[in-house]
Amino acid sequence: DKYGDVAHLLFVKLDDALLKAMVRFWDPTYRCFTFNEVDMVPTINEYSTFLHYDFRDLLRIYWK
Repeated sequence: DKYGDVAHLLFVKLDDALLKAMVRFWDPTYRCFTFNEVDMVPTINEYSTFLHYDFRDLLRIYWK
């Protein structure tokens, strides 16, 4: 499994309004959401909620 659970993301139903709002505030340079002077980074649990996906291995360390 070279890519892990990435293939499961193909079947995630996205909320268009939520996605548009998220993209508007996403800062790709810092990989976080920026609201005026406040930077926010979603946790794995929050990503799980956004994507309606239960990450199977909660003890796994995610990095890039």
